[in-house]
Amino acid sequence: MSKIGRIEVLDDGPLVAEGLDKLDNSKGDELGIKEKVALCRCGASGNKPYCDGSHKRIAFSSKVEKDKPGALSIDDGGNEIKVLKNGPYEVRGCLLDIKAPMGLSRDKPYYLCRCGASGNKPFCDGSHKTIQFSDEKN
Repeated sequence: MSKIGRIEVLDDGPLVAEGLDKLDNSKGDELGIKEKVALCRCGASGNKPYCDGSHKRIAFSSKVEKDKPGALSIDDGGNEIKVLKNGPYEVRGCLLDIKAPMGLSRDKPYYLCRCGASGNKPFCDGSHKTIQFSDEKN
């Protein structure tokens, strides 16, 4: 049985994921994870997908209404994040700390912005295509 994975959305800062079982890049390579890992969501990190503090330098701004994720039954699906090629994070199994996450389910993936341009932060709205976001490493 997996532990419960959670993602905290920091105001004007990164996504902090804890309890991950897996973090993969778009090439299928497993990336290093710790009990807690800070993932860039401003798009400016020089160490993508990890946060390097660039959100402060570029004055990234994003606030969401937060809520403590409720306890859900634990399934065996795992808590996984996949970095999509020049696109968002695909998240499976992790709870998100925002108020009323519309229609989110631990059974289906949801997509979090990592380019910093989404008009629906922390979720991806496809803006990475418009701004031609690029992350060749991942």
